Amino acid sequence: MRIALVTPYFPPEVGGIETYTYELARRLSRTDDVYVFTCGRGATETCDGLRVFRLRAIDMQNLPLSLKVPYPIPPSLTSKLVKVDLDIIHAHGHAFATSLQAALAARLTRKPFLITVHDIGTAYLDHRVMRGSRLILDSTIVRYVFRRADVVISQNEATYTYASKLRPKRIVTIPQAVDLTRFEPREEGEAVAFIAARLVPQKGGETFVRAVPKVVKAIGEVKFMVIGDGMQKSCLENLAGELGVADRIEFVGRIPHEKVPECLGEARIVVFPSEIPTGLALLEAAAVRRAIITTRNVWAINSLGDTPFYISARDPEGTANAIIRLLSNDEERSKIARLVYEKVADGSSWDSVASRHKEIYRQLVNEK
Repeated sequence: MRIALVTPYFPPEVGGIETYTYELARRLSRTDDVYVFTCGRGATETCDGLRVFRLRAIDMQNLPLSLKVPYPIPPSLTSKLVKVDLDIIHAHGHAFATSLQAALAARLTRKPFLITVHDIGTAYLDHRVMRGSRLILDSTIVRYVFRRADVVISQNEATYTYASKLRPKRIVTIPQAVDLTRFEPREEGEAVAFIAARLVPQKGGETFVRAVPKVVKAIGEVKFMVIGDGMQKSCLENLAGELGVADRIEFVGRIPHEKVPECLGEARIVVFPSEIPTGLALLEAAAVRRAIITTRNVWAINSLGDTPFYISARDPEGTANAIIRLLSNDEERSKIARLVYEKVADGSSWDSVASRHKEIYRQLVNEK
């Protein structure tokens, strides 16, 4: 089969959609021809055996606006997809313009079209402008993409429930996976880490930083890491200075995905005080056998069950108490690390995820 994977961003860009499409494409390419269409500098290249079309795009985050939201629009995408002889068009990131363009290309070429839902439409909603924009997106682009899709792929109960509200033709759930050959158990590090590819307020970075003073007062010498970059990074750095803990927190910035296992290896505990789903980062931390503190949400429960230490969102004191408890109790910390690892190790592999996708692709091609 000739398969097009359409994604707003692709490695070396860092994020959940980027990682997912890369891992899926690598495995599909073992038996099929895979073409990746993404946004970039206007070049076509071969990456790990994949043909990658990096199309020039207008990206909202690069415009002179106060709200830096990653939202690329590549004007040539639909025409590029139409020109390539494809069997399947599969888009990722349902609210992005790239998915709308992929849906239009599928309609013009009468090819099967799939969309994978990677989030539940809650990112950036603490901004008033984005709340209004999201309503418009859901009632226009998202609704059209879902109605055009032959199959909508959800990743868990949360994305299934979200997708169901828009009444697509068919929803199939394929759980996320983690590469256990790259993310494998490591010796426990020293740091307490917070990781988010994109630092936005709803990921809980402020809660993490505000928890640090109480932990330092109770424990003493503790190293903290904030891994990621984005619109909130400078705010978090300033907050650390105001709280007098700037010297205790290392702001690592954005790192290439291949460096994430090494970075997680430096951690003793990984904290996800997020108000929105944390996706693959949660599974990757579990795979390196780290004790996880996270907010209780459907996404985390679907992924790890009752194995992490759960906290409430926007609760710096509760977050600090959880960190203090696990730093002070080696046995409990080790138990949580073991349980989250076992949960991930028993879950879906990338090979099984790719196999499920190929089954659906074949069904759709045969139906056409």
